[in-house]
Amino acid sequence: MDALVDAFVHDVKQIPGERFEIYRNGWEGQIGMALLDAVYSKQTQYRTKRGKGLLPRLLAFHGKHEPARSDLRELLKLSETELQDILGNGVTNGRTKASAALEAARKLVGAEVYTHEQYDHQNPSHRSAYLTVHGLGPVTHNYFGMLLGYPDTKPDTWIVRAVQRVADAEKLGLVVKPKLARTVVTEAHDITKLGKTVTHMDHAIWLTERARRPLDQE
Repeated sequence: MDALVDAFVHDVKQIPGERFEIYRNGWEGQIGMALLDAVYSKQTQYRTKRGKGLLPRLLAFHGKHEPARSDLRELLKLSETELQDILGNGVTNGRTKASAALEAARKLVGAEVYTHEQYDHQNPSHRSAYLTVHGLGPVTHNYFGMLLGYPDTKPDTWIVRAVQRVADAEKLGLVVKPKLARTVVTEAHDITKLGKTVTHMDHAIWLTERARRPLDQE
């Protein structure tokens, strides 16, 4: 583990410094947008060179449903079909992402979370409200918190790939899983302090790893 962290620290030090300043705080204060982004981000391109992907759809939703941006009670006034019309027909574990997002919103409201002001990323009942939804899991839960301003890392495909690439280069014989990737990135940030928070480092790594191949070839 120490050898992997040391090698990864060396690797992130090669990332251009400006990339550690790009992250712009997600959807702080907008719990509805953060929830939709977290759920729909799973196995989805965020943006492409042709102007497609999840981000343009999120911005369209943001412009059309202002009350739902920041209040889960308002989000629950929308139907699964209304979400799909804007955000697409994506699925997660055999169900629509729209249905998963609405169920998560219902469970959070049931835990008395209506806006970002009631949400606590470390609260077990709030965590359970998200994680007990079929089709959702700890990776997107981490991301949900990040989007609301909680420093964390989202060990998605690109972050795992970055850590795996370093492990392979060092011939460590490891198969990197999300939990290990999260630990390595967190420790690398603790050591280097590159980026204002670990979220800023996560984003810099994500950008760098994606740049290793064209977006439209994903």
